[in-house]
Amino acid sequence: MPIIPSVFQPIRSNDFQQRPVKTYKHYKVLSNNFSTTSGYFRHNAVYRRHTPHILADDPDGIGTLSYPINTEDSTNQHVVWNAIDHKYYRNYNPAHSADFLDIDSQKRFLWHSASLFTAPYGQVGEKIKHGTFLITASIGSTQIKLVDDGKGNLRDPLIDTSSFASSSRNFFYMSFNNLYRKFNDYDELGSLSKGITYKLNNVEKPATINGTVKVESGIEVTSSNYQLSSGLCVEMPAGEASNNIQIPHHDKFDRFGRCDDWTISLWHYATNSSTETILSKWGVTMEPYLDKVDGKRKIRKVETTGLQGTDNAYDTVAEFEASKIRTPMHLVAEVGSGYQTYRFIACDGTKAALVTSGPIAGPKQWRHICVRNSASKLEILVNGVTGSGGTHGVLPDFTTNTADLIFGNTRSKRTDGANATKISEVRMYDYAVEDVSIASLANNHYLSASCYQTNIAGNVFYKNGQAVASSHLPKYNSGSGIFGNTWDVRYRGTHTIYENECLVRVPKDQFNVTMNPTSTYRPITDGEPCDATQTTLPPGELRKSLFVSGTLKPYITSIGLYNDEAVMIATAKLAQPIQKNPDVDMNFIVRWDY
Repeated sequence: MPIIPSVFQPIRSNDFQQRPVKTYKHYKVLSNNFSTTSGYFRHNAVYRRHTPHILADDPDGIGTLSYPINTEDSTNQHVVWNAIDHKYYRNYNPAHSADFLDIDSQKRFLWHSASLFTAPYGQVGEKIKHGTFLITASIGSTQIKLVDDGKGNLRDPLIDTSSFASSSRNFFYMSFNNLYRKFNDYDELGSLSKGITYKLNNVEKPATINGTVKVESGIEVTSSNYQLSSGLCVEMPAGEASNNIQIPHHDKFDRFGRCDDWTISLWHYATNSSTETILSKWGVTMEPYLDKVDGKRKIRKVETTGLQGTDNAYDTVAEFEASKIRTPMHLVAEVGSGYQTYRFIACDGTKAALVTSGPIAGPKQWRHICVRNSASKLEILVNGVTGSGGTHGVLPDFTTNTADLIFGNTRSKRTDGANATKISEVRMYDYAVEDVSIASLANNHYLSASCYQTNIAGNVFYKNGQAVASSHLPKYNSGSGIFGNTWDVRYRGTHTIYENECLVRVPKDQFNVTMNPTSTYRPITDGEPCDATQTTLPPGELRKSLFVSGTLKPYITSIGLYNDEAVMIATAKLAQPIQKNPDVDMNFIVRWDY
């Protein structure tokens, strides 16, 4: 009798499962024999607000504008800088910035020069695995190492963050490192009439510029081999008494009393052999008044008449006490031939307190100045240590006022002229910063400079497969950039593999007849052939008795998976044939990855 074997068996929906598995492949790119044909790119980027046209008119009408290029692919370095600035840095928020991460964890800063590394999609996968990007490079004789912290920051392990002052208690911060964006080119830094900002209670606000304020190269980083400028500073030039930066009064500035613990930190460069006012809070007050012409309430600037005397020191206790000026802070630098002395005065209108650093020997150069009040003890520290012959003091009882904070010349009506002064990295803390943290604020070493209170020297953009190395510290951007000499980049790419598992159920009453054509025979016209005769007949539509009776049982050697249209989409080969038993249900698990 003819027997039709079973061929297909439906698979239940819950018998199929798919699990995504993340895999992380190691990649290593070396500077030796580096070529863009591998899909990797390295670019130097240089700031220019308006990138030049390729062609430009000259008197002869045939001239061209030159611009720096990356030699490997002739890309314009100005265009590269503006591209990454627009993509990642210019507006760091979810709406305008690519590869947005936690804004509180990833700190993005783009200096006027940068180095860019780009990996191809095939060598990255879905994204670079967080915390795996590593750069080691050699710039001249300097060895650079940048480590991915897993939050999108490239950090320099040579800069010790454990001694940093508390950032959460830094309630006032004024930096000038972004001011190069106010000029068309970094080589064209000059005077500003606006654009300086400061952070008060972590909220960015605009400062007022009075007179002339110039933007220049900032803190000098030093070592036995290098003396280079880093970051930017502002200079209030000599010649005009109104040159200063004005910060409106805030109740935070009322907390510089005798019983408060506080710290003022800044970098100062003495430009002249004279006495320079660095910081004061007494000369200018903004007060409301009623305009009698239009009847509207307005704000006007009122200047204090001034200290008694005509000398340009403005740093004696007698002058403040005689003028009955109340002020919580007045910081000046006396610059002589081969020495500098810093003085800090506070006065309650009757009694004044003075502390000095003592004469600091040495030429005119960048120095870190720290004024600290701790447990009613007032002191000045220069370059992280107290100066020779420095004095301590105790603040008067009540020194608060409503005057604005002034950096630079105190008043616009001085009769004795005005002296130039440079400042950078101004910070105020609502606690007495420890000695080790003050030393960190004062560290301007070429390799381990912590004066900017950060060890971040670039960023990793995981989803885009790019890394940018950029910092105001010159060791990262001197010469041809971090990818210009000997370098080594290592990272791990993320690839998702889908693990599929299908449970194949083989009931005991199905698939018990082999599909091999040799198990069939063609019938004869004369009777029923015996078993021996069946073996000699050609394949046909009848099953041989040996297979029908169960004498010969089928073996399962492969399992095919088909779609709804009976098209095979996968096949599984067994390691060895499995005998199909007609009285036992059997289950097979088929797994495959892709």
